[in-house]
Amino acid sequence: MTISDFNCLDNYKLILVIIKKGHASNLLMKLRKVGVEGSTVMFGKGTASKTIYEQILGIEYQPEKEVIFIALDRNLVDKVLETILKKEHLDKPGNGIALVLDLNKCVGIARLLKDQI
Repeated sequence: MTISDFNCLDNYKLILVIIKKGHASNLLMKLRKVGVEGSTVMFGKGTASKTIYEQILGIEYQPEKEVIFIALDRNLVDKVLETILKKEHLDKPGNGIALVLDLNKCVGIARLLKDQI
């Protein structure tokens, strides 16, 4: 099979969320309620200086992170991002970040693959 044999979606975005370790499960439960069907979670470690957290921001240094990858239709991005912002308090320093990236091609999403079988 070649890439032209698959349904490639060009209307998908990738939301990348980096939050404190232990927060992903609860966040993903909330995101399912607003239309997120699946995601991938990986563990990571922040590299910011401990001084930035403790002396400048006045918060506890917690380098362990959970990194969530969510590929979704662009029509869901604002609702999902708003939920992430509210649930994880991303408007306050040290709680995490969320990025939205364009996906030029997207293959392998289960609900699309069932049409290929």
